[in-house]
Amino acid sequence: MIITVGRLGDPHESGHTEYIGRGRGSVLGNPLPVIGRSRWTSEAAAWTSHLIHAANLTGTEHEQAQRALHRLGFEHGEAAALYLHVLREQCRTDTPQRRAVLRLAALATQGPVHLQCWCTPRPCHAEHIRAAILGYAQALPRPA
Repeated sequence: MIITVGRLGDPHESGHTEYIGRGRGSVLGNPLPVIGRSRWTSEAAAWTSHLIHAANLTGTEHEQAQRALHRLGFEHGEAAALYLHVLREQCRTDTPQRRAVLRLAALATQGPVHLQCWCTPRPCHAEHIRAAILGYAQALPRPA
């Protein structure tokens, strides 16, 4: 199974390409804004508050979320790393994000899937999406 992560606009010879960054209609965009790159929204405030109160985060991760709340944004690597907790929460129930990951997992059983975001090759939330797709895809039956 081939699932790659690349920069927006990277060409691919075959397979399905999906933009998973902020905007452009992607439900898989990271709602945690990067300082100077994206704006603080009510969704960002809600997810940051969730992270501050989440029991499964390390002390450092709690501190990063608290700083982001005061600065109204995350450092680039922090936003990418903390997205793992956001994606896990989003995939616990039937959400647009879970349905998108399941759709991409089904596509991955049929051929290459290429995830694209503006921040790659810097730390990117796409790596967590890739891991989730792989996990779900391994549980799906393979096409004959």
